Amino acid sequence: MTVSYNLSVSTSRPWTFMRLFFRWKGSVWRAVYLQYITWLVLFGVFSLVYRFILNGNQRKIFEALVDFTNSRMDYIPLDWMLGFFIAAVLTRFWYLYNIIGFMDNIALMTALYVRGVSERARQYRRNIVRYCQLTQVLIFRDLSMPCRKRFPTLDTVAAAGFMMPHEKENFDDIQYGYSKYFLPFNWAWALIYRARLDGFIESDYYVTILSEEVRKFRTDLAWLCNYDWVPLPMIYPTIVCFAVHAYFLVCVIARQYVDRSKYENDGIDMIFPFMTSIQFVLYMGWLKIGEALLNPWGEDDDDFETNMLIDRNFAMGLKIVDEGYGKTPEMQKDSFWDDDWVPLYSEESAHERRYSRREGSLAHIKLASSVSQVRMIPLSPSSAQLSQLRKTSVREKIVPVKPEETENKTGIGRLLSRSASIISFHGTPKRDNSAPRNLDRFSSTKRLRDDHGNNTREEHPMTPLNDADIRIAMEALENDSNMSTKSSQPEEKQKED
Repeated sequence: MTVSYNLSVSTSRPWTFMRLFFRWKGSVWRAVYLQYITWLVLFGVFSLVYRFILNGNQRKIFEALVDFTNSRMDYIPLDWMLGFFIAAVLTRFWYLYNIIGFMDNIALMTALYVRGVSERARQYRRNIVRYCQLTQVLIFRDLSMPCRKRFPTLDTVAAAGFMMPHEKENFDDIQYGYSKYFLPFNWAWALIYRARLDGFIESDYYVTILSEEVRKFRTDLAWLCNYDWVPLPMIYPTIVCFAVHAYFLVCVIARQYVDRSKYENDGIDMIFPFMTSIQFVLYMGWLKIGEALLNPWGEDDDDFETNMLIDRNFAMGLKIVDEGYGKTPEMQKDSFWDDDWVPLYSEESAHERRYSRREGSLAHIKLASSVSQVRMIPLSPSSAQLSQLRKTSVREKIVPVKPEETENKTGIGRLLSRSASIISFHGTPKRDNSAPRNLDRFSSTKRLRDDHGNNTREEHPMTPLNDADIRIAMEALENDSNMSTKSSQPEEKQKED
């Protein structure tokens, strides 16, 4: 008996949910009105007793009781208790709905793998689907009250056409103390095996796939039974229900207006408990959500439509495997065979706001108009210092350092060695068999692997250094010489001493 309201809230507007306030079926008003009227009558009785029956001394005692209860209302943690309870119930509710069982996959797989247009092939397909549906009917009879009212006895199931007379005799012949949900599935798997032997199923692999679909359907129905057999511990919903009702029972006294005009100005005498009424609707409605969804197999407004699901599964399953079998349209060229596809809209919808294409949020951000404006450099500690002076590409700046140049520590050799190491972004010289770093991402990686595996490599000539490079190297040498001079002065002073 699910109440559908999706059309009413399909478009978000300031007044969208206001429409739901004026509905009765499935609304919070229908859920709480009996409890609210009872509570309001009880509240009014206590108010009348205080105002017209109690004497002065009794009023003082009542006022002290009101102060005592009102100051301790937060002792009952309704928010936490209701929050965890509703979360557990909703999780359970949606899981049960996901495994409630739809016949579509079994019917489609049966129509696909059980081939043939003969009467025998039709019998195989229809009976496989009917046996699976029969099990769902038997299980729903034991779980759902609407389904139990529809099929009060097993004879009514046979009279409705889900079970043939000879099948019911076979069903009744097996006597034991537990449910016989397994028997129709045994019949369905036996038909699948027999269809393979008769040649209506072309491969053992197809038998496995079809049997697996039946197994999934059976497993889901078994879990429905398990969740019905083992509900939430009874103490959990009991304690939550007791907490909510106890809270508002205390509110009957705690939220009463008492006359304090003799002592202080206490404000307006609100005869009707306006704020407490809002609180009652919120908390009691919250509790009613859990009560309605705790067992979705009943006759509440939002319980499962089991009878509708049975009718839908049986009708659709037979249509798929019988009238829908072998009715594939003839293949022809589609309407866009020779032309590009152009999306078409109705005249009314064409004037509405266009949808946005699924693109990244930075897809249209352009940081550079051409590749010539971008210079790619390696990431190293000295890259920030050299990036301002670099005027050529990275490949021209990466140069190898020869061993003989690293041994020469004086003169122009040291200068060139120091320059090469700075420009190549390495603090230590390379080994004899080392190859220069190749930062060209379009180069052949296979060639690099081959060069790395061979001991003999071609020598890479030095790239000529320009004035900017030599200036950088000279500044580095001057810094080194200054550091060495400063470090040698203390040693000379120690020797003189």
